Amino acid sequence: MKNDVLHPALISNRALVASIIFVAIASSAIFLLSSAVSAVNADPRDDAYHYMKNGIDDQLYNEWWYFNGRDGDTHFMLTFLLSDPDNLTAYQRIQVQVILLQNGQIPILGSHQSRGFGGDRNSPMFDIDKNGFYSDQEGRIHIRGEVEDEATSELFRWDLVYEAAADPWYAIPTQTKTGQSGWMKWLVYMPSANVTGSFTIGNRTVDIDGTGYHDHIWGRFPLNDPQFTWAEASNPAKNFSLSYREIWENRTEDNPKAYLGIQKEGESIEFSGGQVKAKYADYSEYAIDNATMVHPARYNISADNGDWSLELAVGVFESIPTVLDYPRPMPDRLDLQQLALLQGTLRSKSGEEYVFEERGFSGYSSQLDLLRNDGV
Repeated sequence: MKNDVLHPALISNRALVASIIFVAIASSAIFLLSSAVSAVNADPRDDAYHYMKNGIDDQLYNEWWYFNGRDGDTHFMLTFLLSDPDNLTAYQRIQVQVILLQNGQIPILGSHQSRGFGGDRNSPMFDIDKNGFYSDQEGRIHIRGEVEDEATSELFRWDLVYEAAADPWYAIPTQTKTGQSGWMKWLVYMPSANVTGSFTIGNRTVDIDGTGYHDHIWGRFPLNDPQFTWAEASNPAKNFSLSYREIWENRTEDNPKAYLGIQKEGESIEFSGGQVKAKYADYSEYAIDNATMVHPARYNISADNGDWSLELAVGVFESIPTVLDYPRPMPDRLDLQQLALLQGTLRSKSGEEYVFEERGFSGYSSQLDLLRNDGV
């Protein structure tokens, strides 16, 4: 068992950690791709705001839009989270959160919580006070916002533009069971994107011209219930992207709840359910709240859909633990936002072979109490 890179300052400051919620943010677009690309199975309305009050588990409604990106040794994650929109439980979450990582430096973190929001049901658009995103007529996603750096109280601003480099992938278009009594959908709206813009921390500006990703999850389930593992990487210059997610609840060896999508040179390749096998080969550990936690640090995925087969290794090399606190006896939620290396070989039935090694992002989500008591 190994220890990957963690940041003790983040773990020890409970108030700071509680404000950083697990990942997800939004994008949108009219995708202008080559004629070789397969038909798009999602449109801007699918990446829009979805909540409609119907009196059936409205208090369990969650929706989040997630963006990440990297430019050299600079990495960032942005999340817009909406949980219990009508505040029926008193645990409502309307929050934007940002993490900026630069090689050799302490992560810069900021978040903002609100009591109100604005959303559009026809296109990707969401606002939380001074923070928000929207799509323009060319389908680019514009994201802007400002929060305080939680370590220094300096103003932390960003202004980014995401331009799609791959078609959207509707990974879970119909409701799939999540947690003990819920459902969710998952849309990878930008499996790969070109990202430009900047972050400004106080008087210092970090320019961005790199690679990004955006997905969107919504459904009705307790936010502190489901367990997930996910990973993604892309390379717009090579017309390559890979997105993976496994839901741990209710999975069996014969029917894992796993979803994996690849786009390579305009071709879409999908694997799901029993076509995907994941083996968690190595774990990392760390201490939080006087307990030792473990989480997957390296795992291998084998997939075969009859036309294509895949061997994939995901290796985590940096993790930021984030906790969403709930009052007892409810369990807290732990999320690890991670940097990872994805290496693999994709083979076609006809003998074509594609070998890749790409830096990307990954994550692991679970109940904190479950990890305390039972391990992973």
